[in-house]
Amino acid sequence: MNITAQQLSSFLVLAVVMSVTPGPNNLMVLFSSVRFGARKTLDHISGASAGSALMLLLVGLGLHEIFTLFPSIQVVMKYGGAAYILYLSWKILASTGAVQATGSSQPMSFIGAAFFQLINPKSWIMAGVAISTCLPAVFSFSDIALYTVLFAAVCFPCVGVWAWFGAMIKHYLMDARLVRRFNQSCAGMLALSALSMVLF
Repeated sequence: MNITAQQLSSFLVLAVVMSVTPGPNNLMVLFSSVRFGARKTLDHISGASAGSALMLLLVGLGLHEIFTLFPSIQVVMKYGGAAYILYLSWKILASTGAVQATGSSQPMSFIGAAFFQLINPKSWIMAGVAISTCLPAVFSFSDIALYTVLFAAVCFPCVGVWAWFGAMIKHYLMDARLVRRFNQSCAGMLALSALSMVLF
């Protein structure tokens, strides 16, 4: 294993910052926790953590080189991802003012949350920065495997903070107007994240 203590500490700081700061995934976890409860959002949190960690592993193994060879793939993922996040934003905006979910509405599944990381710009940024700055020039599979496990372990509680926050504020959203304003805020921030994907 060739990782230095400084590289490891830098990676852990990066993992915490990228996992806990606002982004499409954390906003969706927040909304899910308010809508369905923190316990029913655990699959979403687990899937997001596993999906982000897997992306880190794949980028470390050379996935990013595909985009160098076939740049059109990145363009399709960029605009397709932005369109999907806008769709999710619209779904949140169109949801009712009731706090409790009704009908066939369900929180995002483990698999859905894991695959969502493929279009989550924060996941790509995290993986790219981690590989380029927190690993030695020559690294082994055990090095990137260690980072994969560590990121999954760090990501789960950091994303879980947003579910906890959602469960806390849920008790104050007893008025349908407040719920609609909360939904509008989440939808607006998601739409802004989709716009940033297209512009940058």
